[in-house]
Amino acid sequence: MARSQSSQANTAVIRRALATAQKEIERAERTFHQTIRAYASRPVRAAQRSNTTTSRISIPVRSGAGKPAPVQTAITRVLSKRRRGLTMERLQDALPQFDQKSLLNATFAMRQKGLVEFDRSGEGRGVYRWQE
Repeated sequence: MARSQSSQANTAVIRRALATAQKEIERAERTFHQTIRAYASRPVRAAQRSNTTTSRISIPVRSGAGKPAPVQTAITRVLSKRRRGLTMERLQDALPQFDQKSLLNATFAMRQKGLVEFDRSGEGRGVYRWQE
């Protein structure tokens, strides 16, 4: 009789230990998933990505492809209507609300993206053309 009581007591102790271990595992899983969600929502710079070793989790990176700047939108409207393109002077005349520096920065960014090409093939000044 004493033996069965001690085995029941041991079984109860083991069950309690298993229950507490299960609770700790569930708590650790919750904190793990919260941490992963926090890292996934945070943007990662290319420099940070190149310095780290390969990871087992995939972290989405924002592409940065949002709404273009108002200067770029205006340049797009002007250049898309003209087949032969525009020099920087004519672009400034067409868009007097923007200064030369902002137009240069915008056309540079658009050339990097492949939206606009700068053609120097003709005589005279280079011409900005809309890429189709």
